Amino acid sequence: MAAEYNCTQYFSQYPEANSDEAKDLFITSLIDTIVKPYRPYHYYILTSLVLFAFFANIMIVIVISQKEMRSSGVNVTMMLIAVCDFGCSVSALAQLLLRNFSDYYSSYITAYAQLIVDYFQIAFHASSLYLAVGMSFCRAISLVLTKDTRDTWQSPRYALRLGIVLCLPVFFIASTNLFLNYVKEKDENGLVELEVSPLSVANSCWYMKFALVLSGSLFKIIPCILMSGLSIVILGKINAGKQRAIALSRSQSDNTQSKIDRSSRFIQCIIIIFVVTEFPQGFFSVVGGLSINDYINYFQFFSVFTNLLAYFNTTTSFIIYSTLSSKFRKLFVQLFVPRFIKDRIGKSSNIVVVQSTFVESHVI
Repeated sequence: MAAEYNCTQYFSQYPEANSDEAKDLFITSLIDTIVKPYRPYHYYILTSLVLFAFFANIMIVIVISQKEMRSSGVNVTMMLIAVCDFGCSVSALAQLLLRNFSDYYSSYITAYAQLIVDYFQIAFHASSLYLAVGMSFCRAISLVLTKDTRDTWQSPRYALRLGIVLCLPVFFIASTNLFLNYVKEKDENGLVELEVSPLSVANSCWYMKFALVLSGSLFKIIPCILMSGLSIVILGKINAGKQRAIALSRSQSDNTQSKIDRSSRFIQCIIIIFVVTEFPQGFFSVVGGLSINDYINYFQFFSVFTNLLAYFNTTTSFIIYSTLSSKFRKLFVQLFVPRFIKDRIGKSSNIVVVQSTFVESHVI
């Protein structure tokens, strides 16, 4: 496959795909034993994951947009992350509908629409990562500042401004992926397909290699490194705050420390999940850019798993909020759980309390 593009790569190359030498390669056996058996199920698993992300992020935006939640800069940033994850899930649904089990498209419009939704998927997903970096940065800065300055860094208005500043460059840089492919007519029946663009294969595939390395490093690895560094800073400040709290009165220390621990644990969970899910994708993309022929022949088959990691990440905000935020759970129940279910739960709780009281009094 790669031989027709005349690409060069920086590392020693595997034998050409489908050759006799390639049959005995370990990576070929991985493709045959793992990727190919999984492929028939990928569409359904990915669709289920994307649909969950679609509805989960809608609910996050609805809940966090309530007056009780949007007074916090962290919550505003999380709402922006949910908006980006929602845009990513919409783009993924559009990708699945446009492709419709086929490598070909019915018209030029659908083929160009595929290029556009691919761009938005990359841009929205990368924006959510940098928003998480911005949120962690604001949290780290607020831990070392005075109260007045800290309130500024944690204010909703400041979070909104920072989100815009972070997202605009991401959407601009992500446009480099629009030029990797072009639309080509397949046959006289009107079917069209996406082919690797002449720009991508010019000069030994320089632009293709550049786009892969840029996407993997700037949109995946660098955010992971930044979030890891900020997490170390936050943990250090939390430990220092606990030591200082020993000198305060117990009531004041418990109140202050509980607020620090809750918000910081929340950010730590996001950082860990983002690093675990995003760093492998970035590493895969950078290695693919440096070994472009092997990427075309072999590595791209594993993209089905990196796609799952990416779309799983779009669901983590809902999971983390539901687990760590009691205020989110309370508002979620108020907004989305039907009244008759809440009434039944309330009655069951009352019955349990009455029975427990009766038994205790009887024993006495």
